Amino acid sequence: MGGKLLVILLLCVFASTALGYPAHTQYWPHRSVLYFAPENDDYVKQFLLEALMHECELVDRDVVTLVITEDGYTVPSWLKEEFDLKILAEIYSVKKGEHTAILLGKDGLEKYRWGAETDWQYINDLIDQMPMRKQEMQRQRSPCEI
Repeated sequence: MGGKLLVILLLCVFASTALGYPAHTQYWPHRSVLYFAPENDDYVKQFLLEALMHECELVDRDVVTLVITEDGYTVPSWLKEEFDLKILAEIYSVKKGEHTAILLGKDGLEKYRWGAETDWQYINDLIDQMPMRKQEMQRQRSPCEI
């Protein structure tokens, strides 16, 4: 009985650390794209390059991109010090050896999942259809429009 109580207590204490991403609040200040990969390969490099190319649209939509590889590479680099990356991969049911990208909304819920290659126009359009994003677009004009 005492052992079970100790296990339950430890789970409660460490659950907040393991589940540190997503945040503990009801709504986050940002949306996220989590990009999981086996290693820092050409797909990761392409994802990072395209994220940079679409930076204005991502910033306008409050999107934060995170890269996590099985071999320990992360962007941003501090990510591995703040979160248990293996548990994070388990939480989102990411299969080992696969490229998996996940869009999380400001509500912390998974909105869309895809593989190695990212269709940024589709992702932007998907975000623009979200109720919270529609409210944001009504309040301010996009700085990315010419």
